[in-house]
Amino acid sequence: MSYVAFQYAEALFSLALESKQLDSLQEVYDGFLEAQDSDIHIFLNHPKIKKSEKKEVLKNAIEHPLFIHFLYVLIDNNRVDLLDDVYRELQTIINNQHKVMYATVYSRVALTKTELENLQTSIGKKHQRTVTLENVVDPSIIGGVRIEYEGHVLDQTINNYLHSLQNDLSK
Repeated sequence: MSYVAFQYAEALFSLALESKQLDSLQEVYDGFLEAQDSDIHIFLNHPKIKKSEKKEVLKNAIEHPLFIHFLYVLIDNNRVDLLDDVYRELQTIINNQHKVMYATVYSRVALTKTELENLQTSIGKKHQRTVTLENVVDPSIIGGVRIEYEGHVLDQTINNYLHSLQNDLSK
């Protein structure tokens, strides 16, 4: 991610919030990224296609005024290649605004619904946010869990304990 993408996302978020279009913007942005294939990507990034031609095609394809103007700005500044990065940054800003946090829990076997709910509640209380968990089964884990969220790792696996013990003994 880049700081430039964050700046675009922050500006887009502010405008959408101010005009009460955040939900519709998210929906249109999602749809646009899903529909974008290699041909559209090549068209939008091709240096020999005039900016006005790109804008005309987009104007006929997209009806959301805020999103279309956002795309115009990216085209004018030769930043169309930042579309995915801006989207990720925008999602992060929206999640922070709504106090939502996504975390991944790695375990040897799939956790039960109760175990996931307990982890969700525990992490949510600690960070004062709503937590959405994804459970990933990792057969290399001997026991315990590793939780990754927002660049942090909480490793309570037996693998980590054994590795720490090995490091301590080798000193």
